[in-house]
Amino acid sequence: MSERFNRPDRPLPNLWTEFSRGHDESALDCETAVSLACHLSPTFKNATGWGNLVRELAAQGFALVFQGERLILVNEETGIDLCTCAFLGHSFASLTQRLGKPCVEATTARVMPRPHA
Repeated sequence: MSERFNRPDRPLPNLWTEFSRGHDESALDCETAVSLACHLSPTFKNATGWGNLVRELAAQGFALVFQGERLILVNEETGIDLCTCAFLGHSFASLTQRLGKPCVEATTARVMPRPHA
């Protein structure tokens, strides 16, 4: 477990799932998916830009990665792709409409904060 999660003043985090979703829409059971959606909903709704969203998700142990045309939420602790953002109620189309075009690292397909000019 990473050092940022191994803190005696905090309970151990929920790792959400030990199963990669593979080519399926989600490996999450319904209850876990609802819990994850509720947990991350404020982060998605309050994001003022892609950089802000990426940093806030990273602080909670998640990353955004493209697989084909789908935007996937990844658990950084396990490296497991959990579900699409659309599955959580935040489609790429709605995020793009609100936040603009994301900065994507070419070699990893990860959404990244824009580098400062």
